[in-house]
Amino acid sequence: MISSMTSFYTVSKETNHGCLVVELKTLNSRFFDLQMRLSDELRVHEPSIRKKISKIIARGKIECKIYLKVRENLSEIKNDDIKNIKKIIKSVEKIASLIKNAKQISPVDIIHLHSEKGNQPSYKGLNETLLNLVDDSLKKIIADRQREGKKIKQLILSRVARIEKEVRKVRKTVPKFIDAHQRKIIKKFKDALINFDQDKIKQELVTFIQKGDVEEELDRLDSHSHELRRLLNLSEPVGKKIDFLMQEFNREANTLGSKAIAVEISQSGVELKVLIEQIREQIQNIE
Repeated sequence: MISSMTSFYTVSKETNHGCLVVELKTLNSRFFDLQMRLSDELRVHEPSIRKKISKIIARGKIECKIYLKVRENLSEIKNDDIKNIKKIIKSVEKIASLIKNAKQISPVDIIHLHSEKGNQPSYKGLNETLLNLVDDSLKKIIADRQREGKKIKQLILSRVARIEKEVRKVRKTVPKFIDAHQRKIIKKFKDALINFDQDKIKQELVTFIQKGDVEEELDRLDSHSHELRRLLNLSEPVGKKIDFLMQEFNREANTLGSKAIAVEISQSGVELKVLIEQIREQIQNIE
């Protein structure tokens, strides 16, 4: 299924350790580019999270931000902690006496110092919750990218149909202009009072046909259209393949324009280039 490369999702969950937040953002990129920002207490889980993301997303820039809003509870200070707090205060005062114009430390800062010294938090049991949130975020991201990819696919298919229409139009037009040119050659000879025979007419007509022979270009455009439709129906990432294919489309359209033997064919060449460019703009967002 065709997937877009742009999406954003954020989810949070209250835990015994605080509020756990996961933010995922995916953007356009030619390659796979994963950037992760985890708060210090969660860095141990980075390898497993990277593995999860890279297994599901094949292309694009991914920004993953995960952090824990730790719940602060100053009311948990016990009487037994008073001795330690007094020691911290004495240490702070001693250090402050050595500093000129030292800033006074607040009681809240003292409590934080005590908490950091004697109450190192344990994040046991957070692993399962974290990985579940990451899985949930990835499911939402993928669903969103596929939904957007479906819209892009329809836009591309509408342009492909118009390309095929232009190709059919040129196929019908070329024989008409060859017949018109043949009549033009005969008229030119008659107006110039030049004796002519069928060999001379054939010689000029063959030269004209060779100059404006676009059958090969039209066949290739049809072939490329069939291949594009096939790629759009694959379940694997096809953005890079389609990007390359559009270069081939553009090459045939350029050649068609350079061989145009009539204004109408030249106009079709321009229309083809416009449609091809519109498709190229859309596929920049395909995984």
